[in-house]
This record gives sequence, C-alpha cells and structure tokens, in this order.
Amino acid sequence: MTIEFSGRRHVVAASRVAFEANVEGREVWCSVSLDALNDHFGNEGTSSHSLLSTFEGSRMRIEEAAKRVLEHNGGQSVELESSDFKGPSV
Repeated sequence: MTIEFSGRRHVVAASRVAFEANVEGREVWCSVSLDALNDHFGNEGTSSHSLLSTFEGSRMRIEEAAKRVLEHNGGQSVELESSDFKGPSV
C-alpha cells in the first residue's frame, strides 16, 4: 500500500491536529488528539500555535503511527489517540 503525507495540516475542533495522507491516490484525513500530543510529545498548551508547533516537532513519529494504522485499517481515516503511541517521548 502506497502512503504519502502531503504536509497539509490544521487544528480542528476538540483540540486535534488534522493532517492529510495520500493512500493509493486517495486523499485521507488523519488526526492526532490533544491528549496524545500532551502525553507523548510534550505539548503544554491548547492554542493553535502550540498544537501545530508540537505536531511539527513530532511529525515523523506521528506520521509513522498513522501509517501503521492506515496499513492495518485498509487506508481509512485515522484518529490517533494517546494509546496509539508507546511511552512518553519527552
């Protein structure tokens, strides 16, 4: 399964950062929760700037987790939660 990430991302309601993946030529939106950003990536704020900064600083690890889920779920949208990451990275 070919999976690429476009780099498009934004903060959405419920304090999630949404980001786009391209799966076999289809646009698929993924997101990562505020709890996951706090628990595993050292985020300490709720502003869009804080969330996007934390996301950008941890993009590789977040995209790796999304890729694992996308491969497992057949390329459907992904909503990453704290439980999708092993141990704190901070």
